[in-house]
Amino acid sequence: MKESSIQNIFPTPVYMTNIDKEFTKKELDFVYSQKKHTVNNDGNTSTIDNYILNRKELKNIKKLINIACQDYLDKIICPSNDLQLYVTQSWLNFTEPNQFHHRHEHPNSVISGVLYLDTDKNNDTIKFFNPIKYQQLLPEVNSDKYNFYNSSSWWFPVEIGQLIMFPSSTTHQVDNKKGSNTRISLAFNTFYKGSLGVNRELTELKLWNFLI
Repeated sequence: MKESSIQNIFPTPVYMTNIDKEFTKKELDFVYSQKKHTVNNDGNTSTIDNYILNRKELKNIKKLINIACQDYLDKIICPSNDLQLYVTQSWLNFTEPNQFHHRHEHPNSVISGVLYLDTDKNNDTIKFFNPIKYQQLLPEVNSDKYNFYNSSSWWFPVEIGQLIMFPSSTTHQVDNKKGSNTRISLAFNTFYKGSLGVNRELTELKLWNFLI
């Protein structure tokens, strides 16, 4: 028999980059000050202000996130229309030692992202779940070696300055926090701005964001 091959079809893209920026004292002072203005989440806390990227203290961070949104669009979605991704809601998450962030998705969003402002790279991770394992009733097989095909979940270590973006329907969570630091992340959702579909095929949909 000839050598076999495995082809990936319809993978879930997890976009990773580092914004290559040292956070300024002004930015960090603002971020830490927001710990006083939070609400309880399921396992940790998040800011009351859920349009946090509209604050002037974070304007330079927002510019870098917008650049990454365009890069995601150009490299992964590759639209033929004049289309952009813009940030809708955004908020800060604070996860203390022994806290967690529950398993969830982000409805009413196209692409979601997380920028890490404070992490312990030896302990902090983000975990994603394989949708096929939950959408189909598959025979359960115990594996002695895990890979992208047979795993029900997969995690990545995270570090300060790292930006991760993924389809908003992707289920993810933060496991019980280890280490002594407060894990701080800036999360955001996005939506399309521009035009979808084709005019002559009667599928055109114009999406304009009047707030930006």
